[in-house]
Amino acid sequence: MKKITHEQYLDKHSLEIAHLPSDIQDKIGVFGKMLGLEKDLEGQDAQELERQLQELDTEILLDIKQVKKLHKEHNADQSIAKETSPKPDTQKKSQYEDTLQGLIDQKKHKNILRSTLRELGIALPLSKVTIIGKYCITRTSFLIYRYSISVMTT
Repeated sequence: MKKITHEQYLDKHSLEIAHLPSDIQDKIGVFGKMLGLEKDLEGQDAQELERQLQELDTEILLDIKQVKKLHKEHNADQSIAKETSPKPDTQKKSQYEDTLQGLIDQKKHKNILRSTLRELGIALPLSKVTIIGKYCITRTSFLIYRYSISVMTT
């Protein structure tokens, strides 16, 4: 066989066969076995094998390019997701912390209704225990959404 394009492509892009999907690895293995048969054949059989090798080589090359393209798209999506991932808004957190500190200073930090917290601007989803900075908001009632605020010590 004159030239094996998928091997040239792998060398050019520094790709390793072991990192390719198993179906492509299998095709490359079959290609190698067929290539080994090339020496033993003559005439028309050799031409038919040459044609099959060319087709398989092209198929392998297209599969590798497709996998590489998908890999690039996936990496691009991952980098975009990292760049656009929401970063904690420190200004909002400090505003929440100021509100919670105000409630503690006024001694209104026990049995607070969720609606009261919402009115004061705390729009975070509140679970059984929610931590905002150095404050811990703990749900104290099961039937009614009542919370208690405490300062966590380090």
